[in-house]
Amino acid sequence: MVKVEPELLSIGDICSETGLSADVVRVWERRYGFPVPVRLPSGHRRYQQQDLHRLRLMAEAVAQGHRPSLVARAEESMLRRLLIPTDYPQVSALFEAVIAMDTDLMRRLFRTSLEELGLKPFLQQVVTLLLDRVGMAWADGSLAIQQEHLLTEVLEDLLRELRLKCKTEPRHGCVLLCTLPGERHRLGLLMAALAYAAQGTRTELLGVDLPVASIAQAAKALKVDRVAVSLSIQSSGETTRKLLMDLQERLPADCRLLIGGQGAARTRRIEGVERMLGLDVI
Repeated sequence: MVKVEPELLSIGDICSETGLSADVVRVWERRYGFPVPVRLPSGHRRYQQQDLHRLRLMAEAVAQGHRPSLVARAEESMLRRLLIPTDYPQVSALFEAVIAMDTDLMRRLFRTSLEELGLKPFLQQVVTLLLDRVGMAWADGSLAIQQEHLLTEVLEDLLRELRLKCKTEPRHGCVLLCTLPGERHRLGLLMAALAYAAQGTRTELLGVDLPVASIAQAAKALKVDRVAVSLSIQSSGETTRKLLMDLQERLPADCRLLIGGQGAARTRRIEGVERMLGLDVI
């Protein structure tokens, strides 16, 4: 059996995927002992995929104001916690309800927060931060899969209910929302659909894990003027970028392509592809 070597990344790959400069990567290597590159016979540095994953987290933490010395020495679980604000009491209360699997309490807390904050702050300050916290807890083993799935079902019911109450206005056009092949995270898609619907845009929700050709065919059949693709943090990188470029080529010339979600900020820019910042829909 032929042994398949893991794909190694150049420092250029690392820089394009993280936004860090080559100088910063080398300074961190020299000063903090990470990353530790593989040295080719030519002397060139190469990096592994796990290095890229951690460097993305480090870059995000430094961008939020944390000291590089702290970030470089933090274990991954601690690094993830640095990235999640915990100053919203609604999020802590909801997280406890998720742990207890108390669906009635989850629904009451969601609706109370929505009434107090309004739609956009509710989605940004409560739902997004809660999902971040739940995701980290699941990753470090402090939350079980059934707890995470129960929250997902409660949230999907609420987001769909709110979206169906919105009234559309023809002047705001029509958007098709979907995810790329292999991307099965639905909640970000539903949040974006609600944000569009709340401003009067007609929303066509195609769903998750769609072939690029199917997305393009649906966009033509539904006569939408925009296609919005939701990218989770797991779907950033060059493979995603190539899929987006393929989709861009297949769409009608007058149909805009937009990307949003955590993965959008970590995917190298493509000329003509617009980015949604948070839930500021375009």
